[in-house]
Amino acid sequence: MASRRAALLVCSLLLLGFAVGCSNGTYPVHGSIVYPDGTPAKELSGGAIELDSLEQEISARGSIDDEGKFIISTYEAEDGAVPGKHRVLIISRQGIGDETVGRVIDGKYQSFETSGLELEVTPGTNTPTFTVERAKSKR
Repeated sequence: MASRRAALLVCSLLLLGFAVGCSNGTYPVHGSIVYPDGTPAKELSGGAIELDSLEQEISARGSIDDEGKFIISTYEAEDGAVPGKHRVLIISRQGIGDETVGRVIDGKYQSFETSGLELEVTPGTNTPTFTVERAKSKR
């Protein structure tokens, strides 16, 4: 009986070690971008969000969908981001060819240094909501 428990424990530890060894060290990050009134930033569809780790030399990125939502990828599609603190920037959709795309959100969000957005990625699933200001209209 004791040898059966020992064998079960060894098998469990091997499986756990295998699972940890196969992990790429990232945790899921899927969230949304909203305006101060809580409405989704749908106009950012086709844009991107980028995370820059403050603790490791690595960044992660995700595309913004037509509901202002995103899923972050680091090494492979939708695998998340490494744990720790990250600076965040948001890039509006870029025009293609002669297409002109006006500024949707305040330009400060396009730089890590000025966005004021940060995220702490923790073990488990991370579901941040970033609130951004609309671009000031030129009149």
